Amino acid sequence: MRSLQLKRKPLMVCSGGTTSRCAAEGHWTLDLRQSCRQIHFDPSTQHVEIGAGQTMEGLLRELAKHGRSFPTGLSGLPGLGYILTGGISPLSRSQGLAIDQILEIKGVWGDGESFVLSKPEAACCSEDQLAWRGLCGAAPFLAVITDLKLQTHLLQPLRIWQSSLTFEQLLELIHQAESWPDSLSLQWIWGDEIHAYGVILANDAVAVATFNQLQKTTLCTNVVEIDDVAGIHELPPFALPVVSNTAIGRCHSEVVALLGPAWGSACQGVITALAELMAERPDPRCYLAVQQLGGVASRQRKDVSSLIHREAIWKPWITAAWPAGDSHIRALSLNWLEKVWATLEPYCEGVHLAQMHPHLPWHQRELKAAFGEWLPGLQELKARHDPNGILPSL
Repeated sequence: MRSLQLKRKPLMVCSGGTTSRCAAEGHWTLDLRQSCRQIHFDPSTQHVEIGAGQTMEGLLRELAKHGRSFPTGLSGLPGLGYILTGGISPLSRSQGLAIDQILEIKGVWGDGESFVLSKPEAACCSEDQLAWRGLCGAAPFLAVITDLKLQTHLLQPLRIWQSSLTFEQLLELIHQAESWPDSLSLQWIWGDEIHAYGVILANDAVAVATFNQLQKTTLCTNVVEIDDVAGIHELPPFALPVVSNTAIGRCHSEVVALLGPAWGSACQGVITALAELMAERPDPRCYLAVQQLGGVASRQRKDVSSLIHREAIWKPWITAAWPAGDSHIRALSLNWLEKVWATLEPYCEGVHLAQMHPHLPWHQRELKAAFGEWLPGLQELKARHDPNGILPSL
């Protein structure tokens, strides 16, 4: 790191490898997937230490051996980047965000100085508190993280339900979900059709009763697929159903994730406007997916991490996709993404920076939307710890 600072060589980091910014022309890539895969669970504390090359699938597999779990996302493929950029899970409503589970961070600042930082107490010095806040939600801009210590949760059985929806059913489901108990969460994905995916803590009687009532009303005419699983490590795939006849080959994609409060009475206008754009997708692999937040995740103070949008109830993420090497469809798909973003922006003003886009024209826009009034403080941290800017820019 010190050598790169002296040479001012920009650096990218690959842990899980699911981001489009693990490698780029003119950059060095630090690939942690082979050398940093350590994982150790301490039965006496119920804490786990995990290396930066480990995946969320590996973390869940190890924890399940001990009857423990962690609020990972809808895929087991991501690495520590999932946690360090916020970590939104179908269990976040009942267990909080992934960054809320971090107890200790080890790594190397952009200037080459190594550090070990424990979660600050309220009376801790402000410098440590600011560093902790920056690393929890914005670490990729500041440092290379090598290890995390995390608190874990008791492994709990889940009931997963899936069903295709009509436009009207989606409206009704969103309206109902905004008053659901914390042990129940809604995800939905919209491509060639609309597909809903619900996650329920199976031991929560109120959440199960809420779903049973849903089956008798909104979903009474639907084919509902139900899976009872031992925990989040057995989560069925959440994927886009593609029914177009278009041949599917290798593709590239970019993703922008937004954050916003309950839609309430604005929901019909939002979904109606989106319906027009969904009919204009330039590639069948372009889609919109939405994940429900709130609950425990919204009860944390917004100044303890860099993910400031704690009031968010919905996280829409917009995926623009195109055939690899097709610059024309790429331009159309990115333009489509920006149109969907503009449609959602009045209702979802925040951005969740699970993917960074310094190579695209909206990078500064998404930084401001992600960090808001905290951005100048974050930029001061970066100037102190990565003075030559070898890590992604703020």
